[in-house]
Amino acid sequence: MKLITLGTGAGNPSMTRNNSASYLEVADRGYLIDAGQPLAASLVRKQIDFNGIRAVFLTHMHEDHFGGLTGFLKNRMVDGPYCVHLRKDWRGFWPEVWLPQQDAIDAFDALMKVQFRGHRRNRILYRLIRPGLFYDDGFLRVSAIPNRHWLYRDEWLPSYCFLMEAGGKKLLCTGDLAADLSDFPFEAAEKADLVMCEFTHHNPMKHLDVFRKIHPGKLVFNHVARANEEMFPQLAVKLDYPAAVAQDGDEFEF
Repeated sequence: MKLITLGTGAGNPSMTRNNSASYLEVADRGYLIDAGQPLAASLVRKQIDFNGIRAVFLTHMHEDHFGGLTGFLKNRMVDGPYCVHLRKDWRGFWPEVWLPQQDAIDAFDALMKVQFRGHRRNRILYRLIRPGLFYDDGFLRVSAIPNRHWLYRDEWLPSYCFLMEAGGKKLLCTGDLAADLSDFPFEAAEKADLVMCEFTHHNPMKHLDVFRKIHPGKLVFNHVARANEEMFPQLAVKLDYPAAVAQDGDEFEF
């Protein structure tokens, strides 16, 4: 597995960090975890082939995690000389877009119709994420673990951590979590080769016991708040495994 953190910012983009988006490569097959702005530009700058991306997985429907999705999808939707399926490197498949809410699927489908007159709905395969194992293409297995990031009118809206497994390796992506980390997915994180954990919605030193309880191969923080980044050196020395704060464009192989 190779993980590239395309966007590592918290909420709003900054001078040094874009919104949340990561690229996972497994056996020459590409997958996206969240799709914050400016996703398409980030892929181009890392020389990642749009045409090789098999699926997109969104942890939850906050704009900083989906704002770049339509820009990525547009080359699947329009006809013309720059359309991906007319290029010589066309690989013969359309991407699956996995969203956590049905109303999000309906909204994105309508938005793409408004934006692009050459709309072809069958060029994007919208899918609904449900808890448990929801994706298996024979190379990558993805399971959704519900968390409690998003409370709206006394109801927890769909928001997920992802456990991603391929070739005997495990990657845990926490998505955004509750402020008290009471929803941290300990079981999935315990023996993961890499844990990618958000670094905004909690105080890491206040909840140091959470990170000392797990023993992954490596812990990588993304979705980074400046205040937490400043605390990181204090946190890192108290862990018995390697940890890092990701920057935009960082690559992690495991």
